[in-house]
Amino acid sequence: MNLKKLKVRYLGPILFFLFSFVAGGINGFLGTGGGIIFIFMLSMLTKNDSKDNYATSLSATFIISLFGLITYTSRSMVDYAMIGQVALPAVLGGVLGAILVDRLQTKYLNMIFAALIIYSGFKLIF
Repeated sequence: MNLKKLKVRYLGPILFFLFSFVAGGINGFLGTGGGIIFIFMLSMLTKNDSKDNYATSLSATFIISLFGLITYTSRSMVDYAMIGQVALPAVLGGVLGAILVDRLQTKYLNMIFAALIIYSGFKLIF
């Protein structure tokens, strides 16, 4: 086996593990943000379409969020009244977003994603 194949064979799983570990840590620590790491990782390490990467990221983030919720709930840190106010609109928005991803061209999805990341960064800094 040549060195190039050896690097790809072993480096890929290591990078997936490291990126996933960081995504889980960020999502658990901040309550969000792990999906951004997954989108970056998947676009860098796979040849998947961006739409598939968004869906995969959402699926992975769901699992992370579920375990984060269990951890936060066990520490009595969840504001249940707030969940009641945001759950239904968030679910409706999530369904609409998933439908839109399938209908928009990938280049527009990427531009929207980039704009939101840049805007969020500026809001956090300033």
